[in-house]
Amino acid sequence: MRPLAVLLASLAFASASAAQQPVASHPTAASTHSPVRDVGRVNGVPLTSDRVDAALNALIPMESFHRNVGPDSLAALRQRALQNVIDEELHYQDGVRLGLTASDAEVDEGLARARRGSQSPDAFDQALRQARVPMAVLRQEIRRALTIKKAYDHEVTSRCQVDAAEAERFYADNRDRFVVPEQLHVYAITIGVDPSSSARQWADASARANDVLQQLRSGAPFDEMARRHSTDPSRDKGGDMGMFHRGTLNDEFEKAARGMKPGDVSDVVQTLYGYHIIRVAEIRPPERRSYADMGPEIRKDLTSKRCTDTADAWTARLRAGATIVLADAAATSRPSPAPPRAGKAP
Repeated sequence: MRPLAVLLASLAFASASAAQQPVASHPTAASTHSPVRDVGRVNGVPLTSDRVDAALNALIPMESFHRNVGPDSLAALRQRALQNVIDEELHYQDGVRLGLTASDAEVDEGLARARRGSQSPDAFDQALRQARVPMAVLRQEIRRALTIKKAYDHEVTSRCQVDAAEAERFYADNRDRFVVPEQLHVYAITIGVDPSSSARQWADASARANDVLQQLRSGAPFDEMARRHSTDPSRDKGGDMGMFHRGTLNDEFEKAARGMKPGDVSDVVQTLYGYHIIRVAEIRPPERRSYADMGPEIRKDLTSKRCTDTADAWTARLRAGATIVLADAAATSRPSPAPPRAGKAP
């Protein structure tokens, strides 16, 4: 099943996703030449182990990595894969119920898109042969993926878009969230020491750092001293570390920079990795970002969250009305909600 999943990945369809009739909506052992077993049924439609295996490979992309996953973690991932396959089946069934099954023309375009996404038409055909997947089965999978995407667009995408007016209201109600904290432009000279070094090595590094500090206080240019003495890669830029929001530096640097004014040079600062001298070149005061700057990002973030919530509600509604029976359970009707989502909605 995995080679077919790789082919379908190039289609850029929804990955969440047969029919209302109790017949399999995906290839069986006869069509894939792979031994499969039933792992359950969703509203009478069988779910098979090959589809769960493909969903598991999507959670653990590299097959070799399976050997590095403990039995308990692998079992949890397989359960998650099974839940994903259940949701996929429910989404597909809902698309069929809504009359959103992909047309032959849409399947043709999906197949053409898959070929264009491959290295070459020959490479695509070779992958199909290696997977031993008949064209009819591939078209069935494309139709399924497109139907799921159409159902998602109908039930989620069309209902979760945030317009500019709503984004602007959110900005007006949360203005304090869009304040950029005070920023420091920091330069540093580092005399690095391996944490496992001897006391003598630490003492030598401390003496070097203090000697550099004395030269700075005698008028030596900070950037020149950084290039000559610093062991940090920033030495190539004269010790320029860039801009930092107040509060994001490590504790020792934060303490040293507290109260410093532009142009000030600190005393020698010791950390786990050696000795440092910092210079604050510039301090930018807090600044509130305007809606003109933040509007597109606000709208994108609000839409993403609403789409995720809408998708979760759609799936929960489908699960609440479904009859789901798993092979390792006597009978599961009206199952508990799906586990928390691992990522964003498609």
